[in-house]
Amino acid sequence: MEKTLRIIKYLIIGGLFLSLFLPLYISDSLFFPFITGKNFLFRIIIEFIFMLWVILAVCDKKFRPRKSLILLSLFAFIFIMVLSTIFGANPYRSFWSNYERMEGLVTYLHALAYFVVLITVLNTEKLWKWFFHTSLLVSFIIAVYGFLQLAGIKPIHQSDVRLDATLGNASYLAIYMVFHIFLALMYFLKEKNWWKWFYIPFFLSYLIILYNTATRGAILGLVGGFFVFLFLMSIFSKERKKKFISVASLLLILLLITIFWSFRNSSFIKQNSVLSRFSNISMEEQSRFVIWKMSWEGFKENPVLGWGPENYNLVFNKYYQPILYKQEPWFDRAHNVFFDKLVTTGILGLLSYLGLFIFSIFYLFKRKYRENFSVTESALIFSLFAAYFFHNIFVFDNLISFIMFLIFLAYIHFHYISSEPIKIENKKIDYNKSVDSKLAITSPIVITVFVFLFYFINIPGYLANLNLLDALQAAANGKIQDASVKFNKALSHDSFGNSEIREQLASFSKKVIDAPEDVAANNLKLEIFEKALSEMKKQIESSPNDIRYMLFLGSLYNEGKRYGDAIDILEKTIDISPNKQQIYFELGSSYLNKKEYSKAMEILKKSFDLEPSYDEARKIYAMAAIYNRQTDLGEKILIDRYNTHKIPDSRLVNAYASIDDYEKVVQIWEKIVEQNPSNAQYRVSLAAGYLRINERMKAIEQLQKAIEIESKFKQQGEYYINEIKAGRNP
Repeated sequence: MEKTLRIIKYLIIGGLFLSLFLPLYISDSLFFPFITGKNFLFRIIIEFIFMLWVILAVCDKKFRPRKSLILLSLFAFIFIMVLSTIFGANPYRSFWSNYERMEGLVTYLHALAYFVVLITVLNTEKLWKWFFHTSLLVSFIIAVYGFLQLAGIKPIHQSDVRLDATLGNASYLAIYMVFHIFLALMYFLKEKNWWKWFYIPFFLSYLIILYNTATRGAILGLVGGFFVFLFLMSIFSKERKKKFISVASLLLILLLITIFWSFRNSSFIKQNSVLSRFSNISMEEQSRFVIWKMSWEGFKENPVLGWGPENYNLVFNKYYQPILYKQEPWFDRAHNVFFDKLVTTGILGLLSYLGLFIFSIFYLFKRKYRENFSVTESALIFSLFAAYFFHNIFVFDNLISFIMFLIFLAYIHFHYISSEPIKIENKKIDYNKSVDSKLAITSPIVITVFVFLFYFINIPGYLANLNLLDALQAAANGKIQDASVKFNKALSHDSFGNSEIREQLASFSKKVIDAPEDVAANNLKLEIFEKALSEMKKQIESSPNDIRYMLFLGSLYNEGKRYGDAIDILEKTIDISPNKQQIYFELGSSYLNKKEYSKAMEILKKSFDLEPSYDEARKIYAMAAIYNRQTDLGEKILIDRYNTHKIPDSRLVNAYASIDDYEKVVQIWEKIVEQNPSNAQYRVSLAAGYLRINERMKAIEQLQKAIEIESKFKQQGEYYINEIKAGRNP
């Protein structure tokens, strides 16, 4: 029996070490390959090792968690999340989240289980050393991947310049590097022999990769963390040499910051893709401050328990400010972890989360609990948390960074319990019939629960994700029937991924509805369209206050020419989010298509009035005025901004055509062709405009140029030319 428990322990340790390899995992067979694969694998690992841990803890008291303020604070935080989920705006979403994030309550419950296993099984300094060095190895592999991206050997997934390695997001990679910069520095300073120089290549590699992520929050957090570390060392270090080096380094950092700020407008900095991001920081220009103000309004509405995890999007939409038109329209994070917690879990959730930092610092610097910590190590870990804290002010958290945070919390907990007297007798277990019976009774129960949870938590969502990606690939390849079947199969799993599947199905149906007959039969197009409508209605029923899906439904109705239905749902949407310009655009489009031009103009004027600097709102309002035969007003709106009404926009072409003003149609098409001289279709459209104003030679000239550009257009183009020469309008 002793051997059995020892095997269980080693399996658990193996699972813990395996969790460190999660950042390397990319699943190309899943939708959101950098997120879903990591999250599903994390859940499976934790479920397996937690099952084994329960068996181990039942049989051996040594492996039961010992209390600390960190553990209590984490339990409190998760408990508040549970309450927020139950009493929040959308409990289902709070529990499951979605494919893009996968950071609902279910993930945090796994994180809690992970922490419990960490603090009970990694119970020696040697194990922790091996654990941290494994993490350093993994992070170095990721850094190598980043260098391959720098060299152009591996593609950058998020952008052309900001490294993202195997994490798929520059911000995620950045904070991961910050943790390992401090970790490498910690062991460099702890080691007393020549082996310490082994950490320098790691340290420097991480710095280079971090710099090339161009993530301001993480880089500024690192600088702030270094500053804090050097400041603490200059005060608390008992070695004169370390004090001197710390003070000198502090002065050097201040000097470098001063030099940078003095030359922030120089061409060298402005032309540098990384440094320019720091030189352009402006309190007035940063949308984050607007978002934080919106977050505060949302907090005041539900101050105690918040709106529920993963429900920040509801606050964003309700309190949306039109000045954010340049930003992504669907924020589901405040880009500030503390506002995220405040909005989604209320003041109780934020306080319990802050408790993790506060109690960690307490254990780091309270002499009674610092038996195995040197001043240097305490200062370094505190500075790491300061860097992480600062990063969280400007960026949202993710699974990998939160895992790293938990690991360091567990390490501090380990040192705390190592300095406290053990209240439970730590004697060798008498592996007798009592232990045998515990194992015999516990094992089948725990395994049964594990199998159930494993299936319930992972399988439906995983299979649905696979089917969704298959559907999207079939759609991209023009296999309409196959795509439809795969969408239906994805939905059949009835998983937390339904919201994403329904969105993608809606987008797919909008593309298919206007497809030619040879691509998709009309009955198939109608079937797909009706399915998309039905599923989006179901989504709205499950998320009644989420305007994202209401807007999707309104757009679907418009695409299907059911304008009255579109108006009904879109007007309800405006009631929930009165400042969202996209809603007015879609509603205005409904009235335009119904030829209720006066009403369309009224709606689109509201969008324009919300934020006149929004070019899209201006153009659409001007377009509506032209449709309403208020041409002077429409042109004035454009001239006020662009000093001309001849804006190269096909929507204005349609507006002028609707009032038979083909002189203006031609003028705009001329502008469009001028900007796109190699587009044959644009020249054909211009030729059609010339025919409308009886400029037949000009029409022929444009058709001839279209033939030169597109040889496949020759036969048709020559037919048009001959018809025009014959005095007919083709």
